[in-house]
Amino acid sequence: MERKSAKTGNVKKITIEIDTEFIPAVSLLKLAGVVESGGQASYEIEQGRVTMDGVLLTEKRKKVRPGSTVVLDNRFAIYVSRKE
Repeated sequence: MERKSAKTGNVKKITIEIDTEFIPAVSLLKLAGVVESGGQASYEIEQGRVTMDGVLLTEKRKKVRPGSTVVLDNRFAIYVSRKE
């Protein structure tokens, strides 16, 4: 898995490349470096601060597949792509 980032305006854009079919939402937030722990990732989801493809994320273990974008608190936009 690989991480790339760029900042546009107030939103930091991060690209995560995965070599698996999906990555759980909490793991993605940790891998992207936008939270320090799985517990913090779970808390952010519980507080309604995370969306996936524009829809509020309510499942901590939601399968995030390549082509999806997860946004945390309108500060981080994490795009998931397939590693080739």
